[in-house]
Amino acid sequence: MTITDRIFHQVAEISIPRFFITVEFSASGTEMPEHIETFLWEKYDVILHGATGRKFTYKEGEWRLIFTFFPTDRVVDERYALKNKVRHLPLSIPHKQRS
Repeated sequence: MTITDRIFHQVAEISIPRFFITVEFSASGTEMPEHIETFLWEKYDVILHGATGRKFTYKEGEWRLIFTFFPTDRVVDERYALKNKVRHLPLSIPHKQRS
């Protein structure tokens, strides 16, 4: 199992009430970060005390991880929503030629 896999696994096992947490890897390192769980609980406390932001950057050694807290009891805020960005192109339908 790679360190990245271990980080995903660790984050998945941390049960923070009312939130689903995602992690984005902005920079990677060679040693397993040791304080992810403490960091996440500290940020949870910040949210409980009124922080409106839901993205938090964790730095340890060479690692730079971006955690996003998604509430499980409401619709995802527009700024964090993953959207399909489909570009609508004009559709041309070939005309049947008369014989």
